Amino acid sequence: MSSLVFRGRWMIMMCVCLIYSVQAQDFETACRLAQPFCSDASVELTFPNTIGDLNGLGEIGCLNTTPNPSWYFLRIAESGELVFDIRQWVDADGDSILDSGERQLDVDFIAWGPFETSYIVDCEAELAKGCDLNNDGENIRPAECVNNVDEPAFYLTNSDHTSIIDCSYARTSDANFIETLTIPEGMEGEYYIVLITNFADEMGVLQLEQTNLDAENAGTTDCSVLTPGIAPEQIPVCGAGEYPITVEGRFPTAVTFQWSRAAVGTTDFQDIPGATLPFYDQIMSDGVYRLRGFDASGVEVIDSPDEVTVLDVSVPSIAVSYSIAEPSFSGSYTVTASVTTSPDIIAAGFTDFEYRLDRSLSSSTGFVEYRPFQSSPIFEDVPPGDYQIVSRYVNCATNEGVSVPIMILGYPKYFTPNGDGFHDTWNLINTEDQPQVTLIYIFNRDGKLLKQLAPGSSGWDGTYNGSLMPSSQYWFRAEYNEQADRDAARSRKMFSGSFALVR
Repeated sequence: MSSLVFRGRWMIMMCVCLIYSVQAQDFETACRLAQPFCSDASVELTFPNTIGDLNGLGEIGCLNTTPNPSWYFLRIAESGELVFDIRQWVDADGDSILDSGERQLDVDFIAWGPFETSYIVDCEAELAKGCDLNNDGENIRPAECVNNVDEPAFYLTNSDHTSIIDCSYARTSDANFIETLTIPEGMEGEYYIVLITNFADEMGVLQLEQTNLDAENAGTTDCSVLTPGIAPEQIPVCGAGEYPITVEGRFPTAVTFQWSRAAVGTTDFQDIPGATLPFYDQIMSDGVYRLRGFDASGVEVIDSPDEVTVLDVSVPSIAVSYSIAEPSFSGSYTVTASVTTSPDIIAAGFTDFEYRLDRSLSSSTGFVEYRPFQSSPIFEDVPPGDYQIVSRYVNCATNEGVSVPIMILGYPKYFTPNGDGFHDTWNLINTEDQPQVTLIYIFNRDGKLLKQLAPGSSGWDGTYNGSLMPSSQYWFRAEYNEQADRDAARSRKMFSGSFALVR
């Protein structure tokens, strides 16, 4: 059984502007109060460091000392490798940019993961303080942890056999002001906890810059964790196998929490007994789940409450229809799909459908994929032929709907009547099932009528009165009605074109 994990958001202004000063930290409490960060492609965000706690938390992992620890967490948005440069400096002008004249500070770190939420319920048990080289689960000691500078592959290959994902420190305070954190195989929805130290005990800012954002197979971080409440607003579930779901939220000033649930489409929220943590990991059914946060006085905090709708999209039926923008014989067409689905999906605002275009190359092979699934319902530059559109809620194969066959009129540009079984006759494409095409005439370059074809016939074989016609350009005229036209008498149309006979 798989488990989906979604997480709340934190106010970006809180992260950037808060001065984080702690006189003494308790390991268990400090890790549970970790603040969110992300590394965005458009802007590198900075976060305040910690001062006033030189004693720190003692020896942890490869760090012999942990003065002024700052705790952060990140959430993986797209799976892949993530590589971060970690910097710390005195931001003299307060612009959150490392300027040439600003003094950098020594920075060390240790990181753990992956976890299902950022709120580690038992930090002492889940965040290893040492390594286990022989993987026996005993005598887990900091002395067995190495600096990733000395052994770059140590944590990448999980040689520590613990929840530590990486650890590094500079050997001299002025030798290197950049540490590198690597998450080799981050998976969407996972959380990682990072502890960063401030040996200088000087007020400044921290920055975690992802340096491999443009690399192949690179993962990304989820910047929605920086704003308050629950992200996202909707969670589609594709079948019972995806339950249970864990949902996480956060309010900057809340100290106590309460989850409640209402049926989809209603506001009759009922408190969920015992669901008093910032995350709820037992969602087993459709519903609207609400998180409320309260301060130390029991007053509901700003931005509270927030809601998320969970809905199983695997079973509702989907009806798929289509429209074609261009008239027949345009040569290239724009096909647009539309979806009609169950009222509960529509009412809940679940609109993330995807669309695939299939094509039939012959009656024996049936329909095969022509254009892969895409988020847009519009398929452009579609040539004449037989098609169908398959639609589904994104990544949920169990609720696929299929349109009726789409038969687009057209004609081949050439044919080769040489008896090899390929292109031996010429006829319009898709006349056999379209009785609205009633007359097809074929002429030579002098305008002489060579053949009159009926819809659905085997086509012209390149002869006239039993004689082979030479390789040349030939002309045709078709009289037809557009499929969309209802008044056949009024909408009778005519099309002329040419094609090549090649021997």
